[in-house]
Amino acid sequence: MILDTLVLATFLGIVAQVAAARFKLPAILPLLLLGILAGPSVLGWFHPQVLGDSLEALIHLGVAVILFEGGLSLDPDRLRKVGGALRNLLTLGVAVTGVGAAWLAHLVVGMGWPTAALFGAIVTVTGPTVIAPLLRHTIAPRAVKTVLLSEGLIIDAIGALLAYLVLQWIELQGMALSGVGQQVLLVTATGGVLGFVGGALGRAVARGRLFDSELSNLVILALLMLVYMVSEHQAHQSGILASVVMGFTLSASRVPDLAPLKAFKGQLTTLLISVLFILLSGQLRLNEVIGLGWRGVLVALGLIFLIRPAAVFLSVMPWQLGFKERTFLALTAPRGIVAAAVASLAARQLEAANLAGGSLLEGLVYLAILATGAWATLMSVVLPRALGYKSDASRRRVVVVGANPLAEAIADVVQATGRTTVVVDSVSWRLEKFRRRDMETVRGDARDAGTYEQAGVESDSIIIAATTNDELNLLVAELVHHEFGIEHPVVALQRPPDELGRRSRAWIDLLGCRDIKVPAWIRRLENGEARTLDLPWTDKHLPALIKDLLDEFPNQLLLLAAWRDTSIVFRPDLEDDPQIDTVTLLVADGPVHQRLQKLLAEIEAGTGEASEEDATGVEEATGGSSEPTSGDSVEVGEPTDAPPAATAPTERTPG
Repeated sequence: MILDTLVLATFLGIVAQVAAARFKLPAILPLLLLGILAGPSVLGWFHPQVLGDSLEALIHLGVAVILFEGGLSLDPDRLRKVGGALRNLLTLGVAVTGVGAAWLAHLVVGMGWPTAALFGAIVTVTGPTVIAPLLRHTIAPRAVKTVLLSEGLIIDAIGALLAYLVLQWIELQGMALSGVGQQVLLVTATGGVLGFVGGALGRAVARGRLFDSELSNLVILALLMLVYMVSEHQAHQSGILASVVMGFTLSASRVPDLAPLKAFKGQLTTLLISVLFILLSGQLRLNEVIGLGWRGVLVALGLIFLIRPAAVFLSVMPWQLGFKERTFLALTAPRGIVAAAVASLAARQLEAANLAGGSLLEGLVYLAILATGAWATLMSVVLPRALGYKSDASRRRVVVVGANPLAEAIADVVQATGRTTVVVDSVSWRLEKFRRRDMETVRGDARDAGTYEQAGVESDSIIIAATTNDELNLLVAELVHHEFGIEHPVVALQRPPDELGRRSRAWIDLLGCRDIKVPAWIRRLENGEARTLDLPWTDKHLPALIKDLLDEFPNQLLLLAAWRDTSIVFRPDLEDDPQIDTVTLLVADGPVHQRLQKLLAEIEAGTGEASEEDATGVEEATGGSSEPTSGDSVEVGEPTDAPPAATAPTERTPG
């Protein structure tokens, strides 16, 4: 029975994760529903109670790993920017939520004050395991996302500690205020100190390179479990805080390559969340939830529409975040795995002490999890549109992967869209040139989803993979498409696969609409032998001419992008798109560039007209060869902040 229960819980958990990814839902919703359906209350496919005390140990270790992985995701730089708002939410906001939720449970459901206080403590937590995947597909300012993610990670430890103190107060028939203060101090000091020590040891393991990366991950995992165990022995409930502090210590230490550790812990966290939530929801007494009826629903709605908005608007001041940002925070507070785990542990402990209210408490918490998770999912779609985030060009980002001269040329072009440009590379010194030009940069592994979270990628971002590695560029496209919902990532490929452009890969845009020799263009740009040229799309013969030139001289001419007013297109139809007003080419020095300049000068002067003969003239000038040639380097000006004008050709050289 134990083996059957664990295997079925694992299988059902992965099925729920697949369903959540397919329909872009928080995984907690299908996990909760599938666990209840397959559990003893409905179909009876598995029975969590056969695990006995092992289930409690599994919950403790699972929560430790989940919160450690969350601590790794905390970015000290971003935390400093939202420090005041976050601090207020973690203090005044927690107090408002705890007291308000307890009052609701007592008034509406009729819970006794002790159990209601325990409910209030538990629902002070939100849920990073729900918020993080939800925000990947949500359009919102980075400050809002930082507050939500950081609040969820830190408040889990606070809520678990509050729940433990209230539970102790219930079991001991009232604890003196001095005793509460001593307990809080003991738990905080123990968790903080041991978490910092564990993080320092983990940093030494990661930096020491005594083991390969896979073994280092396992060593750090073993350290985490040891720290959690020692912390729990020293002060009950301090292990949760120790896990968060250990993860944050590692994150703040600027360890050179945390990407493999984050990826490993991310996969382990997903597995643990899946198994734990199936087991926890499976042991839920469904009749207790149903018995709550409209009163339980009213409490859940009160948490969403009354308690959370009050906590946010009383905690976050107008000078810290604007009204729209506070509204987003006020309507986004899903509860997750920590609330479920603490509620289940508290219910078991109340039953063991022969105290009433455990089943009612657990049912109400799970109802709140289901309601707040569903509401947050709905708001992730509605709020960005209602608050105007989708139409805010300055918020939208263009992320260029690969810090090289070709990426620099592309970054110069896309800056004219009014979007923020971010350059990603794994080597810090390559990014220095972009930093000097006041571009945002992110040093990270292009294969890690966390790198794009740090870059602020959202579903309406533009992602351009322009490294010299075709496989990496395709991997980036696959990653951002599936993890962030990017509709058309742009990739530079030297040898495009045959299936590119078919249905399976129709969502990928090919830079230049064809294969390009990336290293050759990088060398030209480094030597000053190529530049971008903005062509006003005013002459009726130009589309056919440029198309012929691109076909005839693929190594000397590259179509970077086309413009439709202020929007940029990387897969243009030059001949059949009437809305195009400008195209941007990357041109190698030589006869093709000279002929284009002469032709455009004639068109602007009104003394000539583009025709098929112009293409013939270019071919004769180059001797009919499409091989790259070099010419004299010409200094040109910096790009403007506005889209290219449609009245004159403009040249630009990166840097």
